[in-house]
Amino acid sequence: MGFVGAAEAASTAPGGEVVRWGSAVDWAIALTAGISAIILVLIVVSLVMFRGRQTEGSALWVHLLSLGVLPLVLLGVGQFATLEYATEVVFCGSCHLTMKAYVDDLRNPKSASLASLHAQNRMGPGTECYSCHANYGVHGTITAKLTGLRHVYKYNTGSYHLPLKMPEPFENTLCLKCHNGAKRFMAQDIHLENGKVSDELRTNKTECISCHGPAHDIPAVKKAASGGRG
Repeated sequence: MGFVGAAEAASTAPGGEVVRWGSAVDWAIALTAGISAIILVLIVVSLVMFRGRQTEGSALWVHLLSLGVLPLVLLGVGQFATLEYATEVVFCGSCHLTMKAYVDDLRNPKSASLASLHAQNRMGPGTECYSCHANYGVHGTITAKLTGLRHVYKYNTGSYHLPLKMPEPFENTLCLKCHNGAKRFMAQDIHLENGKVSDELRTNKTECISCHGPAHDIPAVKKAASGGRG
């Protein structure tokens, strides 16, 4: 197999996905571990080198760094890591009782759902849920995080109902943020009006999923949508 082949095989997950180190979450975790280690070292230094002299000038600087400055940095890095991790499919799938069927569909190469097709075509790899359900910019990010907190609360308190239903219709803007201007999308006259995306699509009068659904191929959802028949 050779050295290169062995290295590649060693970095491949069981599902065939190549695992690479170096994402924002990876760096945040590494920084968290490193800063935590420095804090512990400084505390030990304070206890050993300044035993009985904890109020001296040099000791106070060590205390400030280990118990004041670095913990604040650690808090920021930890928050960043948490927010970044919350964009990943593995985080969404951690609510296994409710989301397992959706994640299974997403990863099912035989599924014809939008979620699966986007995943198969490597649209937002690893962050497919967040990429499709979060809106533009900072406002979209904040809204997504607040929605996520509500979902976590409902999951942990058992105050949800199956099959899951979106609280409001899925906006076309969530599709257009990627597809507007894309060559294949703009080549379809049905999407356009005077060379631009039609008002029907931009104003949600015609929903993208009315032609391109289903978003998720979940038997329980389809059964509920058909009134429980079948």
